[in-house]
Amino acid sequence: MSSINSTVDKILKGKISIIQLKYGFRYGFEAVFLAAFVNGFLQQYKKKDVLIADVGSGVGTISLIIAYKNKKVKVTAIENNNQYLELAKENILNNNFQKQIKLLKSDVFNINKALVNTFDIVVSNPPFYKEYKNRSKNELESYAKVIKNLEQWINSSVKLLKSKGIIFLIITSEILDLVLHHLREKTGSFKIFPFWPNNTKSSKRVILIAIKGGASSTELMSGLKLYNKNGLMTQKARMISEVGIFNY
Repeated sequence: MSSINSTVDKILKGKISIIQLKYGFRYGFEAVFLAAFVNGFLQQYKKKDVLIADVGSGVGTISLIIAYKNKKVKVTAIENNNQYLELAKENILNNNFQKQIKLLKSDVFNINKALVNTFDIVVSNPPFYKEYKNRSKNELESYAKVIKNLEQWINSSVKLLKSKGIIFLIITSEILDLVLHHLREKTGSFKIFPFWPNNTKSSKRVILIAIKGGASSTELMSGLKLYNKNGLMTQKARMISEVGIFNY
């Protein structure tokens, strides 16, 4: 893709480079922190040869961070937008993860039946704004941020999981109740991890974890404050964003 339309950005203190569109949806803290959260879980996970699906993978940010910290996992990055797929392919090659990350052009609303009950873990940073809010003049930005059919997105993601497989989502607090509603039929054992902008503001984002077939009680986790009173990133948040792993 022409450099006129894209930028190259470094994450994890320069360990990974990401080519992304200059205008439109660009990765934010959601992708980095969700990947770091999954990496922290994988440190404790007993299973070997873990299969992970990154649903709505965009330019591949989450897949790249997970692959970088976990050399033995295999990630299938699922995306249906050609521009994002083109950039993701470049990012995978440039960072030398072609043996760990497989790109798959597929629509989450019409998931390939061969993938059903395949993955140990599904990770997703889905479009999180309601259709009537936060529209953008940029088509790709709206595509990546505005919900088209949240229920179908959730249901398709859960179908990809094996029994007792685990889904990791990062969503807005605004739609938490709706996502839990859609998840309850097939999953349980919910864990909710809130992010607070600072000491005075309510949580705007949460990571939600659910187990396919899980039945234990819901856990509200300790959460993370992102910024201190001076508007600077907290030491813990900065360390997570630089190292790419969250120990919890």
